[in-house]
Amino acid sequence: MPSSASGSFQGGAVSRYIVRAVADDAALKHFIDSLGALPAVRLVDMIGPRAGPPHTVVIETDPDTAEQLRRRNLNQLTIEPDQPLSLFS
Repeated sequence: MPSSASGSFQGGAVSRYIVRAVADDAALKHFIDSLGALPAVRLVDMIGPRAGPPHTVVIETDPDTAEQLRRRNLNQLTIEPDQPLSLFS
């Protein structure tokens, strides 16, 4: 089960980010599989059907790492800040 603990990595501020595949679901699977090699990124949640692979993941990391991941996975993954849901926005 993904960890939902919050905190900081190496003294930096931590934020949550939503990660989705742009077109190829294999890119998201590869990203999830690579998280073990990324100590500055924590998997918080995987979202998708119970009987299939996730279509979205939530990660925690610092803004600089999130930007590096976004640039490295350009045209493969969408990585954007997680925004709190509100009924009246």
